[in-house]
Amino acid sequence: MVKDIEKAVIEWYAKTYNSKPLFAKTKPVLTPATSLNMGKYPWARETGDEIMKDYFQRFNVDTSDFNFIAYWPYEKGMLPNFLRPKSQKITQVEPKSLTIHMLIESAKAGRWLFD
Repeated sequence: MVKDIEKAVIEWYAKTYNSKPLFAKTKPVLTPATSLNMGKYPWARETGDEIMKDYFQRFNVDTSDFNFIAYWPYEKGMLPNFLRPKSQKITQVEPKSLTIHMLIESAKAGRWLFD
């Protein structure tokens, strides 16, 4: 059963989201350490939201402990902070790494384990 969940998560991600990057010759190799939001091929925040919603629904994982902003924090955008009013300044926050391993372990538990 546990190996089935691990295999199902990897197959789902490989089939649905592990596409070949534009100028690459092959698809990236998937391992449990593959990060969705950092590294060589990070997903944009909008795609990350889509991936995580699909994941939570497909594998019936409770989302109550998941903090999306921890993995895809707000970006400053085009306007530098020194031109923004104090109330609209955005602090630079390093994202936590979100890996395939985290998806597998949370799917096994039925709830998000990593926040």
